[in-house]
Amino acid sequence: MPLELTKYPVIAKSISFKAGLKHIIQDVSLVLEKNEFAGMIGGSGSGKTTLLTCLSGIRDLSGGRLVLNGIPGKEKDKFRSLIGYVPQDDIVHKTLSVERALYYSFLLRVGDDMEREKIDYAVNKVLYHLDLTEHRNKKISSLSGGQRKRVNIGVELLHSPPLFFLDEPTAGLDPGLERQLMKMLAKMARQDRVIVLTTHLMQNVRLFDVLVFVHKGRMIYCGPSEHVTAYFKVHDLVELFEKISRIDPERLQGAFLRSEVYRAFLAPRLNACANV
Repeated sequence: MPLELTKYPVIAKSISFKAGLKHIIQDVSLVLEKNEFAGMIGGSGSGKTTLLTCLSGIRDLSGGRLVLNGIPGKEKDKFRSLIGYVPQDDIVHKTLSVERALYYSFLLRVGDDMEREKIDYAVNKVLYHLDLTEHRNKKISSLSGGQRKRVNIGVELLHSPPLFFLDEPTAGLDPGLERQLMKMLAKMARQDRVIVLTTHLMQNVRLFDVLVFVHKGRMIYCGPSEHVTAYFKVHDLVELFEKISRIDPERLQGAFLRSEVYRAFLAPRLNACANV
């Protein structure tokens, strides 16, 4: 039976992460609602992948508080079944067929005492939703980059996680495949999930309900994707990257915390979760 999500399944309050003495992520607070598709953007080395692993509970925080579906981030064993995480690199064995890779992955999660019919049903369902049915008997090594990405997503999707985190899932895809995958993920988010992904590609950011901009470890924007260019007073996101490269990230973070976008979008969510 699917896990029931709270209204605010992802709550981060002043979270930070340090590697040695260096802050990689510093003082990030955000709240995501059920059924939201959230994207994290930022330049190379901005800390967006580190922030993704912090939000998913994979990485231990240096400071702050994470709550996933009402469960404190320190109680990882209690929320592991909530989480699906797809890293940039392939997590499947390329010598297996698509069907076998999904079958064995599911078996590792549920054990061998589940009925074969139930396993087959779960695998067939994922193959269908990811448009991989016609490729089920092909070796993963023979698939295109976009098809392999979908198999990697399928491995995590098998247990139907309500909180789904993906690191650069569209990297290396041509524009058509990227848009197809992004639209599929946006649709999946509407099915009682929260989906969060990192990306460096700007073509389809308007598909996100929430856009999180990370610059040198600080969150400098968190709000509706359609408002980001107006907020930064630029024509497009390429111009935005050029503009912020010359500005101190702490200054940009402070400006966001004083902005109307913060007051209208993020502050009410944080206030609603004040006692969490």
